[in-house]
Amino acid sequence: MEETHNTLKFASRAKRVEIYASRNRIIDEKSLIKKYQKEISSLKQELDQLRRGIVGGASQEEIMSLRQQLEEGQVKMQSRLEEEEEAKAALMSRIQRLTKLILVSTKNNIPALTDGHQRHNSVSEQDKLSTSQDSSTLVQNEGTTKDHLPDSLDEINQLRSGSGEHSSATCSATDSMQAGFTASDHMDLLIEQIKMLAGEVAFGTSSLKRLIEQSIDDPEGSKDQIENLEREIQQKRRHMRALEKQIMESGEASVANASMVDMQQTITKLTAQCSEKAFELELKSADNRVLQEQLQQKNAEVNDLQEKVFHLEQQLSAKVGISPEQETDCAQQEAIDLKSKLQSKEAEFEKLKFEHLKITEEQCDLINQNHKLSEEAAYAKELASSAAVELKNLAEEVTKLSVLNVKQAKELLVAQEMAHSRVHGRKGRTTSRGRDEVGTWSLDLEDMKIELQARRQREAALEAALAEKELLEEEYKKKFDEAKKKELSLENDLAGMWVLVAKLKRGALGISDFNVDDRTVNLADITNGTKENKGEKNFALVEKQVSEDSVKSLSTEEHRSPEFEPLLVRLKAKIQEMKEKDTDPLSDKDGNSHVCKVCFESATAAVLLPCRHFCLCKPCSLACSECPLCRTRIADRIITFT
Repeated sequence: MEETHNTLKFASRAKRVEIYASRNRIIDEKSLIKKYQKEISSLKQELDQLRRGIVGGASQEEIMSLRQQLEEGQVKMQSRLEEEEEAKAALMSRIQRLTKLILVSTKNNIPALTDGHQRHNSVSEQDKLSTSQDSSTLVQNEGTTKDHLPDSLDEINQLRSGSGEHSSATCSATDSMQAGFTASDHMDLLIEQIKMLAGEVAFGTSSLKRLIEQSIDDPEGSKDQIENLEREIQQKRRHMRALEKQIMESGEASVANASMVDMQQTITKLTAQCSEKAFELELKSADNRVLQEQLQQKNAEVNDLQEKVFHLEQQLSAKVGISPEQETDCAQQEAIDLKSKLQSKEAEFEKLKFEHLKITEEQCDLINQNHKLSEEAAYAKELASSAAVELKNLAEEVTKLSVLNVKQAKELLVAQEMAHSRVHGRKGRTTSRGRDEVGTWSLDLEDMKIELQARRQREAALEAALAEKELLEEEYKKKFDEAKKKELSLENDLAGMWVLVAKLKRGALGISDFNVDDRTVNLADITNGTKENKGEKNFALVEKQVSEDSVKSLSTEEHRSPEFEPLLVRLKAKIQEMKEKDTDPLSDKDGNSHVCKVCFESATAAVLLPCRHFCLCKPCSLACSECPLCRTRIADRIITFT
C-alpha cells in the first residue's frame, strides 16, 4: 500500500514539474528546516491514515487519473510531432518553389527596363518572400490566434507605403510603370489574403484541437462541429494553394519582364534566403530529433510506470486475500519504516542546527579578530609615526656628525701643513746659514743639543696631537657608521611596519582609518599653532607633549604584541634622548637641512613613500605628486609634527 501511494505521489509530482516548470530557488537554512518540518508532518499524517486504513480506497482512483493523464500526454506529443512534420513539409515545398523560380530566372534573358521598375520588382519579391515566411511561421505555430494578425498587416502596409513612396519619388510617370504598379498591388492583395487565410487556418486548427479534447466526454454531440471545422480548414487550405499558384504565376511573369541585373540580384537574395531556410530546416530537424528523444524517454517512463502499476495491482490483489493478522504485520512494518524516516529527518534537522551554531560562533570569532586587527593597525600606524620622528632625529644627528667630521678633517689638514712647513723651513734656514756663515761663527755643541731636544719635544707634541686627532676622527667615523646602521635598521623596521599595516588594512574595518585621521588632524592643529606662534618654546613644548603621548600609548599597547617589545624599547630610548636633546641648541650650518625643498620656507613634516625621503612640508607634500629629490611617484605620506 505504501509503495503504491508513494509511486502515485511521485508520478503526480513529476507531471506537475513537467507541466508547470518553475525557476530554481536558492534555499536557505530556515526554509530547509521548514521544508523538513512540513515533510515530517505530512509523513506523520500518512502514518495515521495508514493506521486507520483510509489510503486503500483512494489508490485506484489515482491510478485511473494517472492513466488518463498519460494517455493525454501521448496524444499531445503525437499531435506536436504531426504539426512539426506538416511544417517541415511546407518548408520543403517552399524551398522547391524558390529553386524553380531561380531556374526560371536564369533561363529567361530579356532586355532591361527602367530603374524604377527594377526597384519596384525587387520590393515586390521581398514582400512575397516575407509573406511566405510569415505564412510558414503562422502554419507552424498553431497556438497563435487572430490577435497577432493586425501587427503583421500593419508592417506589410508600412513596407508597401515605403516602397510606393520610394518608387513615386524616383520613377517616371509612364504607362508601363502604371501597369507595373497595378501588378504589384494585385500581388500585395494576394499576399494579404494568404496571410488572413493562414491565420484563420491556425485559429481553426486550435479550435479543432479544443473540440477534440472536449469530445472525449461527449463524442456524439461535437462530431458535427468537428466535421464542419475540418471542411472549412480544407477549403481555406485549397484557397491558399490557389492563391499561391496565382502568386507563382504572377512572379514568373514579373521575372520574365525583369532585366538581367535585377535577376542576378534576386538570384543572390533567393540563394541567401534558401541557405537561411536550409539552416532553419536543419534547426527544426534537430529540434524534432530532440523532441523524438524526449518522446522516447517519456514512453519509457510511461512503460515503467505501467509496469509499476501492474505490480502494484498484483500486490493489491494479493493483499486483498491476506488475513487481518498479515495486514496488521504489514501496517506495523510500514509504521517502522516511517519511524525510521522520521528519525533520519530529525537527525538531519539536528545536524543543521549544529552547523548553524557553528557558523554563528565562527562569525563572532571573525568579528573579534576584525576588531583586534583594527586595533593592531592603529597601533602600527602610531609606531610608524614615532619611527618617522626618530628617523628625523637620526638624520639631524648624522648631519651634525658629518659637519664635525668635516671641521676636524680641515683642522687636521691645516696642522699637517703647518708641521711640514716648519720642518722644511728650519732645515732650509740651517743649511743656508751654514753655507753663508761657515767662516763667521760656529755653534757650541751644547746649544745644538738644546735645540735638538727642543725640536724633538715639539715633534713629539705634534705627533701626540696628530694621534689624538686621528683617534677623534676614528671615533667620529665609528659614530657616523653607527648612526648609519641605526638609520638603516630604523628604515627596515619602518618598512616592516608598513608591510604589517598593509596586511592589517586588507582585513580590518574602517575604524583604524578613522582613528588615524583624527590623530593626523590633531597633529595638523599642533603644526598650525606652531606656525602661528613661530617660537622655539612652543616648538619644544609640542615635541614634549607628543613624545609623552607616544610613550603612554607605547606603554599601554606593549602588552598586546610581544613581537614589537624590542622595537618599543628602542623607541622609548630614542624618545628619552629626544627629550634630553631638546635643551641643546642646533648648529647654524645644518639649519637648512630640514627645510622644504619646494617652498624653502617651512620645515619638513612629511615622509614620502615608497622612496622614504624627508624633504617636504605638509602642504607641499599634499600638493606634489612626485618626490623632488628622486622623482618617484608618491604613493603615501607620513605626516609628522614640526
